[in-house]
Amino acid sequence: MSSNSISGQFAQAIVAMSTNTLPADVVEKAKLRILDSLTTAVAAHGLAVPGVAAALVGENHGKSTIIGQQQRVPAIDAAWVNATLVNGRSQDDFLCKSHPGAIAVPAALAIAEQEGGSGADFIAAVVAGYEITGRVYLGGPGMLPKFRATGVAGTIGAAAAAARMLALDAERTRHALGCAAVFASGFGAGFLSGTMEVKLNVGMACRNGVSAALLAQAGATASDLAFEGEAGFYLAMAGTTDHASAATQDLGERYLLGDTVYKEYPVCIFVQTPMTLAREIAHLYPLHVDRIERVTVQVCELTYTNPGFTNVAPFTSALRARVSARFCVAAALLGKPIDEHDFYACVDDPDVLALAARIDLVLDPQSVDTVRVAVEHGGHTLALTGIEGETLRPSREKVIAKYRRLTSEILGPKTETVLRQILDLEHLPHLHDLMGSLRGAGTPLAQR
Repeated sequence: MSSNSISGQFAQAIVAMSTNTLPADVVEKAKLRILDSLTTAVAAHGLAVPGVAAALVGENHGKSTIIGQQQRVPAIDAAWVNATLVNGRSQDDFLCKSHPGAIAVPAALAIAEQEGGSGADFIAAVVAGYEITGRVYLGGPGMLPKFRATGVAGTIGAAAAAARMLALDAERTRHALGCAAVFASGFGAGFLSGTMEVKLNVGMACRNGVSAALLAQAGATASDLAFEGEAGFYLAMAGTTDHASAATQDLGERYLLGDTVYKEYPVCIFVQTPMTLAREIAHLYPLHVDRIERVTVQVCELTYTNPGFTNVAPFTSALRARVSARFCVAAALLGKPIDEHDFYACVDDPDVLALAARIDLVLDPQSVDTVRVAVEHGGHTLALTGIEGETLRPSREKVIAKYRRLTSEILGPKTETVLRQILDLEHLPHLHDLMGSLRGAGTPLAQR
């Protein structure tokens, strides 16, 4: 059965995706997105949130891998924990206000192992996950800042990736997307408090999306008008269906995966550009912290209203600091090791706190994506302006360098083997060797 509804059009596009029909540049970019996601997952070992997630899995057994662990578990459990690993360092990629790598890669990977699947099918499933995550947001941008896009749009993206990996037909894929739309949830209170539920939400979004696809495979049904209907997703999450047509505009012709941005620093995406500008100012000018009178960070409304962007001291947890423009810009201006994940545990750094108190955040109602950082220093104003995300485009060289930097100590001699396997994914008949290299590359999660 075909349908011209949003979920029907999504389903038809998902079923049609394959490495034989996708543009070659999309396939290459998808492999880099997979590499970047697995990079952050491997590097997240030792963090608290994945350990809490693993506690829910317990001694469950199945065919899918939790990255870094010997235990193999059911697909929904692997998707759940691996999503928290990918997102754990706050260094995973970003598209249309969501973290699609943390959703699409674990969902497709879990099903690929449970059901058996080739590297080529895995790539197509990941592309489907990115595409649908982004398009769901475009159809209802008003979901922000009320809801967290990764928890909401990402649940549906995970269902798309899992459905493609399960090779569901268009009708069952449509049902999977509709079920996922009902399962979608998540908001940003934890970014204000610095608590971990916002991180666990990413794992739950992935788990719920995979569950939706498996339920559709088992015969579950969902409304054909799950998105645009009078009691559907967009009215519930965005309050309107006015933008719903944008969800399917150019579907199958333009692939959103190419718009994905990459994170160099392990902090919120909305502070990456202000930090980059602040770091450039510190490199260009010999700053003396006692001569900095004020710092002004001017941003657009969507950035300013992101939960946690305006956080002030006390920074009671590393997460609360990672999303704070004041903390992160102060650290960048002071030349602190902002590339290092462990630095952000230093929430009581007196120099950072003193400068953060002199930072003003200003909303520019005329701006769509402009960021300006101005430092009043010794009677002069030193300022730089940039476009949100323009320095965050992921080149092949950047992604590979990040992979080696973050994983070489953990993977050891397997580092280059894993890299070659991922860059040659479309030619792998199955993922056993790749997952064998990633299995056990860490410490037991449940013991943390």
